[in-house]
Amino acid sequence: MALNSTNKKNKGRDIKYLNKDFGQFRQNLIDYTKTYFPQTYTDFNESSPGMVFIEMASYLGDVLGYYIDDTLKESLMTTAEDIESVIELSTVLGYKPKVTSAALTKLSVFQLVPSKRKSTGGGNDFEPDSDYYLRIKEGMGVESGTGIKFRTTEAVDFSDSYEREISIYERNSDTNYPELYLVKKYVNCISAELKTLSQDFGNTPQEFSRIDITDTNVVDIYDVRDSSGNKWYEVPYLAQDMVYVDYPNSEQTDKSLSQFKDSVPSILKLVKTSRRFTRKINTDGTTSLIFGGGTSDSDETLIPNFKNVGLGLNSSIDNLGSSFDPSNFLKTNNYGQSPTGNFTVSYLVGGGVSSNVSKNTLTRIQSMVFDEDLSTFDQDAIPLYNFCKSSVAVDNEFPATGGRGIETIEEIRQNALANFGSQNRAVTRKDYQVRALSLPSKYGGIAKVYCAPDGELDNNSPSSILTDPNSLQQFTELVLSLKEKEGITEKEIQNQVTTFLSNKQSDSREKNNPFAINLYVLGYDSTKKLSTLNQAVKENLKTYLGEYRLLTDGVNLLNGFVINIGVDFEIRVYGGYNKQEVLVKCISEIQNFFNIDNWTFNMPVNLSELELIIAGVEGVQSVPKCEIVNKCKGSYSNVSYNIQSATKNKMVYPSLDPSVFEVKYPNKDIKGRVV
Repeated sequence: MALNSTNKKNKGRDIKYLNKDFGQFRQNLIDYTKTYFPQTYTDFNESSPGMVFIEMASYLGDVLGYYIDDTLKESLMTTAEDIESVIELSTVLGYKPKVTSAALTKLSVFQLVPSKRKSTGGGNDFEPDSDYYLRIKEGMGVESGTGIKFRTTEAVDFSDSYEREISIYERNSDTNYPELYLVKKYVNCISAELKTLSQDFGNTPQEFSRIDITDTNVVDIYDVRDSSGNKWYEVPYLAQDMVYVDYPNSEQTDKSLSQFKDSVPSILKLVKTSRRFTRKINTDGTTSLIFGGGTSDSDETLIPNFKNVGLGLNSSIDNLGSSFDPSNFLKTNNYGQSPTGNFTVSYLVGGGVSSNVSKNTLTRIQSMVFDEDLSTFDQDAIPLYNFCKSSVAVDNEFPATGGRGIETIEEIRQNALANFGSQNRAVTRKDYQVRALSLPSKYGGIAKVYCAPDGELDNNSPSSILTDPNSLQQFTELVLSLKEKEGITEKEIQNQVTTFLSNKQSDSREKNNPFAINLYVLGYDSTKKLSTLNQAVKENLKTYLGEYRLLTDGVNLLNGFVINIGVDFEIRVYGGYNKQEVLVKCISEIQNFFNIDNWTFNMPVNLSELELIIAGVEGVQSVPKCEIVNKCKGSYSNVSYNIQSATKNKMVYPSLDPSVFEVKYPNKDIKGRVV
């Protein structure tokens, strides 16, 4: 309509709409005047009064055209150039830019522990006295020589045998018996310092109140509490009222899962809360906390839920025939409570390039809090316990890396586009695998994950792995009996074996669900050996994935398979080299090759690569033999796998079932000889 009316008004006039800059506006205005006002004005000299108005109009048109183009450009994420525009657009796409990134490292924490005689075995065997193992709470502060502050992100429990190293520190000068042991534990730490901020909102709630943090290097919001001690939770957007909350794994929380509290200290649950806030990154690099716009009273009397939808309002008879917006069942109008009273915000600041400190620099302890119960000690034992507390020392054996400043404009743009594309949902196989691996360790560590559609492996898996001891015995008897028969071919033996295995699995195999996926998972035990996950970890993983999976996706949490293997090899050594030293170096290289951190589901063993690593050890002349053998008795996994049949062209292929090769006991499962 606007174009038609414009054309009617300008009928008979040649109006050009392609002018873009000052020169084009000026020339078109001159041509327009010459065409339609030839007798009115004819002096187009640069110094004439008429040219003043023409050039002023051209100037105005040029400025307006620039701002129109700039506004359009800055409204699109792909073309915006101003940092303010990019930050605001990234927020619309659901991405919060990082004003700083903290450096990460593993901190070695040491303590001295007195010795005691072992309760079993007697004699002169000693061990650390477990009564003096310390427990240091999360947030232990350490500092580098240059003043860069770090803090631990988890508790340090010396009684936990996972990643714990024990060595003799001091012996008795007379008996030579150990008197003190040095115990070392690893803990993750980040370059951050805890700060607090208080703000009083008064007694009258205000809609969408905010707390502005003036620091420009805020790493994370640690805790927000009101004057009554209530915790407020951060959410991606205020309309979301479901948040993750972790509870201590105790009998009060869940009696059935409390038996796993040593390995799973926390239980993850989803709760609905009105005490929530969202975090906003401002264009100047500061951070603001924005709270809700309502009160604690629910507005369900105006917005229907599944319980009151048919009951009607007080002023009406019923609502059974009324139409409702389905989205109203998913949110409320107040977007959480408005804060009142005094609020205390604890937040972490730090990061930056300067936080990337080198190794052996984090040696000064600034603060630490012990989780202790002195009632278990006699008065005579307290001085020794205090000595153990005073012996705590720290060091970083690895350099701190990952620290950097605010993201660049291009990084914010690309990250925001990627975040919008993923929609924070698990869709592909890798999405589920990454989500499972990102489960925080306090809810139970996930070591290895493999994802496959339900039914993809069912037709092949029975012929690859046997885990039932009874089936294994029957299978062995079947093969021996077939081999004793005369005239039966190898092909017939294979057919009968396949039929036997298929029948053993057919009874337990369920109908495949086309909308389900199978998530095969494995974890570590206290000695970092692969093991199946207990029920507590699976419940936490189930809760965690529930917020990211698609509505129609079913997820089956299944135990992966562990194939324990050993290495048997022989080497020839050049003359002039110590044979035992060369052999020890070869075993060390093989142990590094089979480090479990480097292995995941369905990875084959490349024998040629392994032989090349052995041959690369100084002093090795040749590698006459290098074999992989299956270990499946005693303390090993009960998985039987035919390594010989799975080896083709110097490659040991994994099972069709989701499985991981593991050298469980490297010190005894790797055997080598010098020939």
